[in-house]
Amino acid sequence: MMAKLTKTQVKVLAEAAKHDTGAALVPYKMGSATVRKLSKVLVERRLMREVLTKPGMPIWRKGEDGRAISLVILKAGRDLILEHGESPPSDKRIFSIKGSEVEPNCDLTSTTSLAQPRAGSKLALVIAMLSNEAGASLKALAEMAGWLPHTTRATLTGLRKRGFLIERFKNDDLGSVYRIAGGLKTAVAA
Repeated sequence: MMAKLTKTQVKVLAEAAKHDTGAALVPYKMGSATVRKLSKVLVERRLMREVLTKPGMPIWRKGEDGRAISLVILKAGRDLILEHGESPPSDKRIFSIKGSEVEPNCDLTSTTSLAQPRAGSKLALVIAMLSNEAGASLKALAEMAGWLPHTTRATLTGLRKRGFLIERFKNDDLGSVYRIAGGLKTAVAA
């Protein structure tokens, strides 16, 4: 009989089962040591396996050689999630921009509810600006939040880790402009 799973292990398996590639997303604010330990346990139990990241897959961690690694759920993991009463995968998908092509990327319906910041926070305002079809420049985001440019870039990286797909495009007047890809509208009150 398999040892009982922790809430975090069940959450990672459930998120992976909902992703169209079967790849897991790193839980928000989880450190690299914890990520390694969590994946080691899930791989040893043969519920998941680590693979080199392919396009459209979320990155779980970086290997010693610097290559991106994804954690993918196996059949035993999917079966275990169903035993825990988790819901089957959703059909809702968002899209990411790759060059000029638009292609299906991943199911974020479950992560976006977890990824929402507190209403009225600076992060909520950043998401509201990025949700606008015109997007927002790094300068505009930094001025609105009162941050330095490197803090603003780090915030964009943090949003990507939360599961938001952020695209960057050039604007003749503003330079680089960022927006949430696929027209994903968040339920954040700005």
